[in-house]
Amino acid sequence: MHMKKAASLTLSAVLVMGALTACGDNTDTGGEASTAANAGKSNEPIKLTFASWSISEAATKGALEEMVKNYEAKTPNVKIEFVGIPFSDIKQQTFVMASTGNAPDIIQTFPAWFGSYAASDIITPLDDLMGKAYVDDLMPSFKEDFSYNGKLMGVPWAPTPYILYYNKEIFKKAGLPDKAPATMDELLKDAKIIANLKTDSGQKIYGFGEPTDKLAINGEIAMRNLYSFGGSILDKDGKVNANTPEMVSTLNYYKNLVKDGIGPSGAKLKDLRNLFSIGQLGMYVDGNYGKAVFRNLSGKGEEFDKVWGAAPIPAGTTGKSVSIGEAHGLVISADSKHKQAAADFIKYLTDKDAISIYHKQNDVISARKSLSSMFTESEFDKVLMQQMNNIQPLPKNHPGMEQAYIDIADALLKVSTDTAPPEKAAQELDAKLKTSLK
Repeated sequence: MHMKKAASLTLSAVLVMGALTACGDNTDTGGEASTAANAGKSNEPIKLTFASWSISEAATKGALEEMVKNYEAKTPNVKIEFVGIPFSDIKQQTFVMASTGNAPDIIQTFPAWFGSYAASDIITPLDDLMGKAYVDDLMPSFKEDFSYNGKLMGVPWAPTPYILYYNKEIFKKAGLPDKAPATMDELLKDAKIIANLKTDSGQKIYGFGEPTDKLAINGEIAMRNLYSFGGSILDKDGKVNANTPEMVSTLNYYKNLVKDGIGPSGAKLKDLRNLFSIGQLGMYVDGNYGKAVFRNLSGKGEEFDKVWGAAPIPAGTTGKSVSIGEAHGLVISADSKHKQAAADFIKYLTDKDAISIYHKQNDVISARKSLSSMFTESEFDKVLMQQMNNIQPLPKNHPGMEQAYIDIADALLKVSTDTAPPEKAAQELDAKLKTSLK
């Protein structure tokens, strides 16, 4: 491996801790059967290494193992070897692996960190590998989230919109109808009523919570609220402009959630999931992982499905429900000796048979337009697909995007802990973003 790559990778590994996106390299756009056939054209034994955090997590491990078992049965010359790496470590570890010439063929990634991969030389462009028809089949928002300088650098896998979850038992206790709020004004009104409640054991019940801990994912999630207030971190020319009335309104919203006693301060997403599952949070926003998470954290299993409801994001000042989408991505290593086989496997992972397995076990849906009609069985599916049609892309990928999301999260934490007023936090954030995204 040349020195340029080694030097840049070492620096990147120090700066970032994240995940990658997916890629493929098959120009055929047929289904899983043709994908398997293409991979099986040669009898040459092929081993593909697949770095993934999902294989290490109990909720998703079984589905991934079943998908791989099916694929290996169809393409006996291809063996998939998982490299399980925790979510918090996968980006750093895969960059280090790449710097020593040992990058996995396929790496699972995440939007908050994807800019660091996209701008590096450790992954390969995917347009030609996946084929035009496949690339055109991707939903535009998710396609944009995994592109860089006009090239598709990752394949969106396990996509989800962020949607609203509400606890029906808490709504009943508060005297509210079993109906999710349709606007942000309604949400805040309901949340204030809920925040006056206590559990049977006397613990506080929060009305609505947002994650504000200083983590990149929380800065990414905040884009949903900024969009709801009609704002962005970039102007129409693509230049950083975060010191705007819309940003101040967004930061005021975060400040008032804590000041008015509606939500907890400095929470991580996992804190909100836990509070919701144990009956101490009336509403919060999350991806499609809710069902499996609630079953586990509540200790009630499927019985807890009766407790919660899901709905599209309430409309903000724009008058429309707007959300962000978030997908686990799959990328192919630039050093992979089996790019075509890796692309064929990724194509299988995002095709109907594999997604059916994943959906059945984990409510995972697809970023492919041609598969959208698969997800209409349950009310939960319908909510997810309704929101999928009301998604705004994340800011364009940039080498400093992960740091930019951390900068945004830092501003959220400052206003919610009352260490800076929203106007000053917006001004400071604008200056930081002009450095991170220069």
